[in-house]
Amino acid sequence: MKRKYCISTMLPFCIAILFSMFMLQSSFAQQRSLSVSGKITSSNDGMGIPGATVKVESTNKNTTTDFDGKYQINAESDAVLIISYIGYKTQRVSIKNQTVINIAMQAETADLKEVVVIGYGSQKKKVSTAATSLVSGKDIQQVASLDVVNALQGQSSGVSITSTSGQPGAGMAVNIRGVGTAGNSSPLYVVDGVVVDNGIGYLDPSTIERVDVLKDASAASIYGARAANGVILVTTKKGKDGKMNVSLNSYTGYQEIAKRLDLLDSNEYAVIMNESRVNSGFTPLYTAAQIAALPNHDWQKDLFNNGAAKQNHSLMITGGDKKSTIATGLSYYGQEGLIGSQNNQSQYDRITFNVNTTSEVIENHLKIGENFSFANIKSNGVSDQGLYNNSIRSFLNASPLDAAYDANGNFATSIIAADVFNPVASLYHNNFKEDKINRYVGNVFAEAKFLKNVTFKTSFGVDISDSSFRSFKPVYNETLFDNNLISSVTQSSNKSLGWLWENTLQYKASINDIHHFDVLLGTSAKSNTSESMGATGKNLTFNDFDHAYLSNATDKTSNTVSGERYDYRLQSYFGRLLYDYNNKYLFTATLRRDGSSEFGTNNKYAYFPAVSAGWNIDRESFFPQNSFIKSLKIRASWGQNGNDQFSKRFAYMSTINSYDKNYHFGTGPNETLYTGSSPDALSNPDLKWETSEQTDFGFDAALFSNLTLTFDYYNKTTKDWLVQAAIPEIAGATPPYINGGDVNNRGIELGLGYRTNFGKDWSFSINGNISHNENKVLRVANSEGIIHGDTNLLFQGLDEMNRVEVGQPIGYFYGLKTNGIFQNAAEVAAGVQPNALPGDVRFVDLNADGKIDANDKTKIGNPNPDFTYGLNMELSYKAFDFSIYTYGVSGNQNVIGLRSIERPYSNYTTTILNRWTTEGSSNSIPRVTYGSDANGNYTKMSDLYVQDAGFFRIKSATLGCDLTKVTGMLNFFSKFRLYVAANNLFTFTKYRGMDPEIGFGNTNQSWAKGIDVGYYPQPRTYMMGLNVNF
Repeated sequence: MKRKYCISTMLPFCIAILFSMFMLQSSFAQQRSLSVSGKITSSNDGMGIPGATVKVESTNKNTTTDFDGKYQINAESDAVLIISYIGYKTQRVSIKNQTVINIAMQAETADLKEVVVIGYGSQKKKVSTAATSLVSGKDIQQVASLDVVNALQGQSSGVSITSTSGQPGAGMAVNIRGVGTAGNSSPLYVVDGVVVDNGIGYLDPSTIERVDVLKDASAASIYGARAANGVILVTTKKGKDGKMNVSLNSYTGYQEIAKRLDLLDSNEYAVIMNESRVNSGFTPLYTAAQIAALPNHDWQKDLFNNGAAKQNHSLMITGGDKKSTIATGLSYYGQEGLIGSQNNQSQYDRITFNVNTTSEVIENHLKIGENFSFANIKSNGVSDQGLYNNSIRSFLNASPLDAAYDANGNFATSIIAADVFNPVASLYHNNFKEDKINRYVGNVFAEAKFLKNVTFKTSFGVDISDSSFRSFKPVYNETLFDNNLISSVTQSSNKSLGWLWENTLQYKASINDIHHFDVLLGTSAKSNTSESMGATGKNLTFNDFDHAYLSNATDKTSNTVSGERYDYRLQSYFGRLLYDYNNKYLFTATLRRDGSSEFGTNNKYAYFPAVSAGWNIDRESFFPQNSFIKSLKIRASWGQNGNDQFSKRFAYMSTINSYDKNYHFGTGPNETLYTGSSPDALSNPDLKWETSEQTDFGFDAALFSNLTLTFDYYNKTTKDWLVQAAIPEIAGATPPYINGGDVNNRGIELGLGYRTNFGKDWSFSINGNISHNENKVLRVANSEGIIHGDTNLLFQGLDEMNRVEVGQPIGYFYGLKTNGIFQNAAEVAAGVQPNALPGDVRFVDLNADGKIDANDKTKIGNPNPDFTYGLNMELSYKAFDFSIYTYGVSGNQNVIGLRSIERPYSNYTTTILNRWTTEGSSNSIPRVTYGSDANGNYTKMSDLYVQDAGFFRIKSATLGCDLTKVTGMLNFFSKFRLYVAANNLFTFTKYRGMDPEIGFGNTNQSWAKGIDVGYYPQPRTYMMGLNVNF
């Protein structure tokens, strides 16, 4: 079925390609053929360049220069030659009936891709003073991911990207230069000039031209109020003057679990159960003969759907002339979930359409255009968040003695205990749900040039979303403890409209080609409105998901309905000056004034300034001309950015609420029910902006013309967090939001790139980056200096295990330290734990008061990595290419709490086989007990739960072959590349869970992460694909 499904989705694309071939071939005309020859040399020294590629544009005809740089190629008399070589600028030369064409190629310093995209424009990398990084569309597409953000992982220094779930369509946690707030720490996304909310998961990666990350305050300050956490600028592909180009990118593959947990089999499980009962004073459950005859069930085979399908097919057409350009594309992405797709309960489907056009209405004076993207997304998935909304955890705790199905094919009941649920039944009954989203993002713009150097641009953009959700709970009766006697359905819908109107006036001037000025003034107005409604109905006419709608709910008295509306407004004025003296001395100044509806009149407006400077030392006369350092620029910046994004709208006001505030007046037949209202939040008219202040020092260098080096040191302090205050319960309302804390992030970033050709047919490139960040809370505005974490995160009854505290990193793990295992009674007697027995954990009496209690709790782990790094390599030989993309982190820890200790019969991983049994048998894993023990070995939060979560992952590996370079039978195509690829191929880690990359921690506290209670792992994927251009 999966193969038929993949073929059926590819068929329309193949038909479209064949139709296009026949249509385009009819336009070919016969031209006079020439034999063109010449020599390709370097403009630096006049030496011939061996191995340079000479290609006839819009054909598959190409050749390479010989050892002396000479070439010969046949081409039409009016054709265009394209000459390229790594380390030199690509050139286009019209033949114009010439038979001898010699080319002197200009060297290109490998740094610095010539242009960087900045807010409201672009500039040459050579004169940029900002800390930015660029990821090309090619590098994004090479990863073969559904999500642009996922593909960025490991490709930009200073950017930490962590999976929040391996489920298709799940988001990523993105932090640029550390976590800067206890609230929303996500960066600002800008797509083709439109500020978008709710992420960029709607984008097809094949439409991306480039992604620029603005990291320091100087780069991001032009976006002011929303830029405290950095900015990610996405540029989609645009049409160009020239021949129409059609490209097809398609792949299909399957997924499998990358790492299974090593759980106990039935024999091991029975031995551990017997031993735990004996240690707790009970009789064993199984005899040796019974153990030998026990059945064994592997619950992970039921959990994971190895072979789940994944596919993507995209068609892109680009082209244009001097007057107008167009780029348009259509794509489909489909992925089955590794968990739940067995029952059609986990599937992600996305159809996207995009079109970008420009038209020059008045030549050199007026240009208009638009950028538009549409996405239709349909998804369903299993619950995988936290302790109580998690379909995975029960599989990892199920006894291997139980079965999934009985002899009649029905869900089996447990032979262990009456309160044990069948995980397969629970997965099925509790995951009938469906999300549908239609999203429209785009803008229309007009650009007018007048006087000599003045450009006015106006742009109106929209971000429109129309979504619906439906879930269903059927009637079932598996056991006395696992049943649902009344069916129910929940439906909700949300409609949001965001618009952005921006106007800029830009003046560019040059005095004697030495003093270069670029002045920008602008205004911006943004509005977001969201309306939602939800309802629940019970006792449905039909007990199936297909008919689960509110109209089929028969119990009208139990229906519940809710609705809400959110509004947000932002008004801004901004200006920027870019200046350089002879491309040598560089200066940038930016100022933005923002007014937000999130604040009252006392602090509605705020200013966000930034300045930066740079020095191209290689432009100085004293710089050695023949040095191995070809380019060297040092730069420094300072600036401030803001943040007004937090969960509650109008938090500065005291709001009124009527929910659950009904009152009865009168008695008997005169009794009347009235709806009451009361304040539900205290006001704070002095609430103000969260401000990030950052200093950056760095340099960019190019060495030997093919090696680049980028370094940055930054110090960023985010002040005046937006948090809820601690107030006494007698206040009778929700606490107000206050400006309650500061955090500092400081670190270094290093990026290296190298590319070269060797021999006649080989080319090689490698890019690496590494970042180190230190996160430290400076202030929390309460008497304790602490924001407490939630309780019950690993099991019911667990006290606080993570927190935000002055002097510590955000979200650090908080608990008792351990110092081995008590080996005998003498050691117990010498300790301070009166309830301990040999084999129990020895907790550290940190304050030396002779007892173990909450005063001994301290930092036992940090989910924030010390280092993040990535290494990407590409190698090509003639028609063949190979690439590998990697990513890693180190210095961080996860809390792993997979076992439900509330039930003594929960299964263990095989790590328990190394437990303490007799003196000297183990000094790290305590004895097993049947239920809790008096010492609290596992009921107290301690470093027993903390594990090293550093890892190095081969994120993507691809091997391809362009058949147009192998055979002349594909002359019609400029590229016909077949490839095989694998994602998440290997992960090297000491972590004992299924996946060390855990960006999730707690749904109630966004700063919490690294908590594994049954995490949805990222799958390993194998794919076969096709890239076709013509």
